[in-house]
Amino acid sequence: MLKSLKRIVYFVEDPEKAKEWYNQLLGKQPVFDTPFAKIYNIGDCSLSLAKSPASSNEPCESMHVYWEVDDIDSVFEKMVSMGAQVKSPVKQVFNIRIAQLVDPFVNVIGLTGELKNTENRTVEKQPSETAQTVAFCRALAFKDNRQEVKGPDYLAELFLNDDAKKILQNEDSRKWAKENLVTSPLYSYFIARTSFIDSIFKSACEENIAQIVFLGAGYDTRAYRFRDQLKNAVVFEMDICPTQQRKTEILKANGIAIPDSLVFISINFKTDDIIESLIKVGYDSSKKTLFIWEGVTYYLTKEAVEKTITLIQKYSSNGSIVCFDYMSEKLESVNPAEPFKFWAAGQEIEELLYKNNIKINEHIDSSEMTRRYLTLKDGTIAENILTSFCFVKGVVKRS
Repeated sequence: MLKSLKRIVYFVEDPEKAKEWYNQLLGKQPVFDTPFAKIYNIGDCSLSLAKSPASSNEPCESMHVYWEVDDIDSVFEKMVSMGAQVKSPVKQVFNIRIAQLVDPFVNVIGLTGELKNTENRTVEKQPSETAQTVAFCRALAFKDNRQEVKGPDYLAELFLNDDAKKILQNEDSRKWAKENLVTSPLYSYFIARTSFIDSIFKSACEENIAQIVFLGAGYDTRAYRFRDQLKNAVVFEMDICPTQQRKTEILKANGIAIPDSLVFISINFKTDDIIESLIKVGYDSSKKTLFIWEGVTYYLTKEAVEKTITLIQKYSSNGSIVCFDYMSEKLESVNPAEPFKFWAAGQEIEELLYKNNIKINEHIDSSEMTRRYLTLKDGTIAENILTSFCFVKGVVKRS
């Protein structure tokens, strides 16, 4: 039944200050470190320092404790049958499932269980879970009432499952999801990233770009949202087969017309040759091209990232553009089926692009993201944002 204590969550007003204290106490750094949570591994248990909920008139518990179980659904059902009251039903939070119940003696009991068969949840075997999280955040942003940060992706909701669509139906559930499922800093990051790449996409269309290549398209909708601005540009959407297949099926089921100039390319970036795959379907390396590499680099090896940059420079014309985001320090992925493999300091990225004759036009950190995309008209900041990621726009320069 209950195996051992697995997860302990302490709620603190200042996670950074708490991290300093626990670093000294434990003699180690957290394995997961973001503005909204710090997670330490202690033996077989994890300790999380989580930011306290926004101030309210309701008293806040200072700690949550979760017992590990093999089958969270059966344990949950048994406890309910024995008279326990449901405080929080079973839900999935990235790679774990959690629930809370109250026993007949008014004690809160947390349950947690790992998702099984991680090896069967890789992007090679099923549609990307990360891509669905991105689509969910874009759909949330489209519902945002604040005009300055309201997202433009009115199609993102199409790619969500029924449970996620239900969450979008009212403001209270959307607010809960933003704070508890995806977290405000991650939500804000996707707002900024979408705005940054949207602007580059639209500018390229205005300049009559000949080709647009999505390196890992996921559930990107720019070719559909901006179809009237594409003019004569040929669009190549490259992605792993299960995700791409689900995307095309959803587009067809919802009557979303695919532009005549759009070409889908199923590819495994780990094993397949990018350029060879492009050339087979009509890519012309002599034409000016925009490469959009969004939300991909951190899932690749360093060698794969460097090889891709080299290929872009070698097989594109002068003035071609590449835009991408990257992780600037080591973090652990919350989804073990899609682990992080690449991170680099800003200087390393600049040196990599310089070596490949790609001139950096924009190199944006979290402070600039906040200034550009998350500042309201009255000067206040709409949301905090992830601090360990950056955006880059570079232009191929041939001598």
